[in-house]
Amino acid sequence: MNAKVFILLPVHNRRAITEKFVDCLAAQTYLNYHLILIDDGSTDGTSEMVRSRIGNLTVLTGKGDWWWAGSLQQGIDWLKDKTLCDDDIVLMINDDVEIFTDFIATGCALLNHGMLLQATVYDDTTREILDIGVVYEYKKMLFRMPKPGEPVNCLTTNGLFMRWRDLQIIGGFHPKLLPHYLSDYEFTMRAHKKGFRLVVAPELKLFWNRKTTGFRRIEERNLLPFLRKFFSKKAAGNPLYWTTFLFLSSPARYLPIHLVKIWKGSLGAIVKQRQRMHSIKRKQI
Repeated sequence: MNAKVFILLPVHNRRAITEKFVDCLAAQTYLNYHLILIDDGSTDGTSEMVRSRIGNLTVLTGKGDWWWAGSLQQGIDWLKDKTLCDDDIVLMINDDVEIFTDFIATGCALLNHGMLLQATVYDDTTREILDIGVVYEYKKMLFRMPKPGEPVNCLTTNGLFMRWRDLQIIGGFHPKLLPHYLSDYEFTMRAHKKGFRLVVAPELKLFWNRKTTGFRRIEERNLLPFLRKFFSKKAAGNPLYWTTFLFLSSPARYLPIHLVKIWKGSLGAIVKQRQRMHSIKRKQI
């Protein structure tokens, strides 16, 4: 079956990186696809570059405030306004990845109804495996890699295939509540709770430039810039969004202890930063 594939590709002001992905896309052996470029306020000519290279294209333009979840939701809303077949396929993917020429063809061949199919993610430089799916332990509030043969209950949306019918059952994202980090985890965990199989295929390979991601470690000498980054949408450890994630995903019996853990850890990080700032000032005297 030669299903139509709709590719949701959020981008923002990294034309050179997007161009590498577009080169990979233009070289695909599977041609029955439509790219939905979700350009969230780029000012570097990203959309124009993509238009010059891809013909089967729709561009959705934002103002820079959609972020990851909002961008994907814009793509989903666009799909809802079209006449799609239940068997059509939706592919959510980052622009900071490289894929082989048979990537889309392989994903389509492996995908079944009732399944979310994710690529195995490799580091684009070292070629080490970075992601084979995630096991989230609700009781411990712990994300970890699966053991050999262990089923996963959580995926990312970087190289994620699903049928249009299944996406409608799962529902969309929560851009206001989880604009960026944890939005893909919440989405796929919700799918798992609804009975969908989460599968990571070793045959489906994707190479990710992980240097392009947001704040994992914040290096600031002053408290105010630290706090701005700490509570930024780009900060993976932002306690506000962790709190939202817990309310959306965790069983009620675990919420109190997990909320205490999140905010106690965050307060500790802020206090540590303040102590570090005072230590630097004393050395300068």
